[in-house]
Amino acid sequence: MNTSRWLVALGLAIPLLFAGCKVNDSKATDGKLYPIKGKVLAVDPEKPLVKLDHEDIPGLMQGMHMSFDVSDPSILDGLKEGDQVEGQLKVVGGKYVITELKKR
Repeated sequence: MNTSRWLVALGLAIPLLFAGCKVNDSKATDGKLYPIKGKVLAVDPEKPLVKLDHEDIPGLMQGMHMSFDVSDPSILDGLKEGDQVEGQLKVVGGKYVITELKKR
């Protein structure tokens, strides 16, 4: 009888465990554009990338400090640490790429 209870408990626990797991389906987000707002933490025109302290991106991710590739190095022209910015973020092959960024 103890074995039966153990199996029932295990049968209930496994679905609950997986219900809390969120899988990032890159196919569902690939090619989509998202608005992004935040503060510039660093600019690296050589790579080219920008590190932002960004706000929540609805439908994609919570706000955090993160580095992003940029689609065109000229996007970084005139940007410096501390600037408040807004623009567009595109998901390309599971990677996050800034396609537009301007000072607020």
